[in-house]
Amino acid sequence: MTTVFIAAGGTGGHIYPGLAIAACLKKRMADVEIVFIGSHVGMEKNIVPRYGYPMEFINASGFQRGFVKKVIAAKNLLKSASDSRKLLRRYKPALVIGTGGFTSGIILREAAKKGIPTLIHEQNAFPGKSNRWAAKKADAVCLTFNEAAQYFPANKTVLCGNPVRDAFKHVDRAAMRQKMKLGQDEKMILAMGGSQGAAAINRAMQTVMKEWGAREDIQIYQITGPKQIDKVCAALDEVGISYDKEYFGPTHCHAIAYSNEMEMLMGAADIIIGRSGASSISEMAASGTPSILIPYPYAAGDHQRFNAMAMKNAGAAEVIDEDDLNGTLLLTKLSTLLADPAYLESMSENAKAYAKIDADERIVDQAVALIHQ
Repeated sequence: MTTVFIAAGGTGGHIYPGLAIAACLKKRMADVEIVFIGSHVGMEKNIVPRYGYPMEFINASGFQRGFVKKVIAAKNLLKSASDSRKLLRRYKPALVIGTGGFTSGIILREAAKKGIPTLIHEQNAFPGKSNRWAAKKADAVCLTFNEAAQYFPANKTVLCGNPVRDAFKHVDRAAMRQKMKLGQDEKMILAMGGSQGAAAINRAMQTVMKEWGAREDIQIYQITGPKQIDKVCAALDEVGISYDKEYFGPTHCHAIAYSNEMEMLMGAADIIIGRSGASSISEMAASGTPSILIPYPYAAGDHQRFNAMAMKNAGAAEVIDEDDLNGTLLLTKLSTLLADPAYLESMSENAKAYAKIDADERIVDQAVALIHQ
């Protein structure tokens, strides 16, 4: 039995790529045992067990502002290094894969000290501190964006892409539009703000719904986030906008808290409005859908802006800074894009060309090579 550690913690942007890599690795190696390494303070403790993988925890936490918090984080760093060494001794993994976050960096460095092969997957165009730190001793760094290569040793980097769920690997636009019951000439706009929603996008979309909600040729879907659905619906009610809280209904506006069928929504949409987290834009690219990206301005290292600009430079997206975002500007941008079908088609083709739907296979190629070196 070959044991592989996958350190994936903090946010879904680190965890879901780790899960995709794990699934692909299990298909490739029948005798592999995959153990996820996480912390008690990240989302991984709730997400990973649903997929049936065993988990071990180290006492890690990120550095924060404030003297007391920094002291606590420094103590946790020492404890997490000790926890990592114990786990490495107990399991003796053949490889440690890190997909970002403070948990990932610590165990990668401890594994490298013991001569255990290590691989990093960097999701963003501007890498996080943890991966840049760990990469100094890592054996391979798999990149999502070529723009990140400048931050890592050139002899270690491989452009692989960001793994997406199997449902996004071969999106059939015609089939998705049929599932959404869209007419041949009907346009669909999808606005989303990630799993938690985005207040700035939700506010701007009120203007779009108010102006276009009665149009027979447009369907508008707004994924609000579970915590913001009531506020969004109250605002729509206040200005008298008719809407449905489900996929289908008599109106042309839909306010939905959360969706487990994003491949259907993205695949059917003519334009997506959303944040520029690595996982989101990888799914947008795989679905071949043009996008208007509004980077989250408080993301670590402003990495969402770097991600968005990479998509813009590829000709697959338009970008609006959140400071500039308002309903009128968004409506103008949508009107301009919908009035230019040729440009939308080129954006779609550019998105498909930019997507790397075999990213999991490319990363696992590197992983297997390290295991058998």
